[in-house]
Amino acid sequence: MQIGWLLVLALGCAHKANATPDEISGCSTDADCALTHVEAGGCCPMLCTPRVVTRKRAEALEANVEACHPGKPCPLPLCRPLPETITPACVENRCVARTGPSN
Repeated sequence: MQIGWLLVLALGCAHKANATPDEISGCSTDADCALTHVEAGGCCPMLCTPRVVTRKRAEALEANVEACHPGKPCPLPLCRPLPETITPACVENRCVARTGPSN
């Protein structure tokens, strides 16, 4: 029975990781992709490591930050500098992250 629950949990986690394909699908060039510090389902930029989304989705998330907490600013996370550079790229019509050494 415990193995069954572990399988259900694993499948649930795998499904959750792919819960927002509309945020990364539909690009034609690297310029169609962008980085955001807003987590999936969130409204404040709380991620220390940005995630890749379409430029259209990044613009919508940025526009929503003001309405996130009316009258109050979003909290600012304390983040260390990233050890590598993250660049958005379009691969097979999906926005993905390319990493490289920080300068």
